[in-house]
Amino acid sequence: MIIMTRKVLLCYGSRYGTTTEVVQEMAKTAEGLGAKIDTVFLKKDRLPTSLLDYDLIIIGSGIQAGQWTKEPLKFIKNNLESLSKQKVALFVVCGYAGNPEKCDEAQLLYLDNISEKYPGLSPISTALIGGVFDFSKYNFAVRTLVKSIIKAQMPSGEEIPEKVDFRDWDKIRDWIQQLLQ
Repeated sequence: MIIMTRKVLLCYGSRYGTTTEVVQEMAKTAEGLGAKIDTVFLKKDRLPTSLLDYDLIIIGSGIQAGQWTKEPLKFIKNNLESLSKQKVALFVVCGYAGNPEKCDEAQLLYLDNISEKYPGLSPISTALIGGVFDFSKYNFAVRTLVKSIIKAQMPSGEEIPEKVDFRDWDKIRDWIQQLLQ
């Protein structure tokens, strides 16, 4: 495979670490294909001085209660002019991606609507990535809400495990490979 995209900025927001794990796999895959990748956790890390130095900018977020984390949205808003001149890809990590009946809705709500909200942002690709529900990490209110949502999707009488992981690692690696071609 010939890698056309050499320098990649991968910036993201994460609440509980699931998106961070996805980003780590994306970066490992990209590096394995010969790309230079800079990852930026937007809540803590500093941004590079110029976005125009990159061949591709990937922006991602975990979804909780139907919302992106605030840092990636702020990054898009503050850098829209530069991003409108760049190749950009968007991804979200969310529970709906693990439910085939909800994927179209999630695509519209979490990816297509972001492109509409920020005119000039024209992603070359988007990815909907399954999330993880790790109930040990949630406070009581979040744990109760999320368990009720998952319970409604499960067969009657089936118990909810303490951790539900909907990530498809092959799909994640394939998406990065396609982006870099």
